[in-house]
Amino acid sequence: MKRTIAGIHSGEGGKADREARRMRDLLLRRDFLRSGLGLTGVYPLCCLSPELPPSAVLWEKDRLLLDLTAAAPLKRIGSAASVADPARKVNLLVIRSGKNQFAALDRTCTHGGAMCAYQHRTRTLRCTSLNHAEYDLQGTLLHGRTHGNLRSYPVRRKGKTLEILLEGRG
Repeated sequence: MKRTIAGIHSGEGGKADREARRMRDLLLRRDFLRSGLGLTGVYPLCCLSPELPPSAVLWEKDRLLLDLTAAAPLKRIGSAASVADPARKVNLLVIRSGKNQFAALDRTCTHGGAMCAYQHRTRTLRCTSLNHAEYDLQGTLLHGRTHGNLRSYPVRRKGKTLEILLEGRG
């Protein structure tokens, strides 16, 4: 008996069937990427950073204070969380790269406005679009076709509080 998988005929088992499944998976992936999910603002789950809860965030005129006891997404080394406030035109990615090491950068890629996600293995931020621009933790562009560096913000830890200085941002 023969069956069709994504237009490919194969037998019930064996090498031909495995090859047919592999081809089907490749075709489905290609169709998924061509469907334009990136253009609609929908990002794969692997590329999203959780947003910090409002109870962890205190906005002041020229700085942002984060209560690390309430910021569960930042408890683990290698984690990242977003803090966004459209009214203040702030969209940050806060990263815990070491025991007492934190970084804060603009989360929006300078190329096309896609979000950046933290990659702890390489200690870099990577654009989630097909461009895949990559930045270091100071916001410097490492590679990719884009329009410059990400803005980084000074970060200081004071006990259980993380202070991010926002003054002078454009």
